[in-house]
Amino acid sequence: MYVVYEFEEWVGVDPDAYYSGEDVNKAVLKVLRESLESTGSTEYGIFVAVLDAEVLGDGILLHDDPKIYLPTRYRVLAFKPLNLEVVRGKVVDAREQGIFVNLGPIDGLVYRTQIMDERVELLPDRSGFRGVDSGRIVSIDDVVRARIVQVGKETRGARIFRIGLTMRQPYLGKEDWIKEQVEKELAEG
Repeated sequence: MYVVYEFEEWVGVDPDAYYSGEDVNKAVLKVLRESLESTGSTEYGIFVAVLDAEVLGDGILLHDDPKIYLPTRYRVLAFKPLNLEVVRGKVVDAREQGIFVNLGPIDGLVYRTQIMDERVELLPDRSGFRGVDSGRIVSIDDVVRARIVQVGKETRGARIFRIGLTMRQPYLGKEDWIKEQVEKELAEG
């Protein structure tokens, strides 16, 4: 899910940017974009973009720090994956353990046991998986719908989300499969 957060905090700006005659709000926005975009935490998600910034008052100087700190209010667009949320993405990689689905700012993993309601095998060219009984294939560049079943917490050394997905529930999986399921249910009445 995409969320917009609003924060207020002190933002440090180089004196050159502050005194250059450039709009101070733009200078602060540039600092925030460089420091925040593509980062995140499990509390807020992944910061996709800093939308705007507004300096609220006069700056302060700190001892032994050349930056000018300005009280700032800013808004951030973030992707916060939620357990049980249904997401849509493109398959970008297939490995022995499963397929990786791009969800926008991050990839999620569908373990091979969660791809279909049957046993699957990795295709010989490693481009996807085939259902042993049905012969259905999901491969790189296919668009799929999946449910988030696990959002891993960031670890001490790495601030990386791990997102586990499933496609084994009704109306999930490759878009062709969903269409077939709906048509079958409509035909059965």
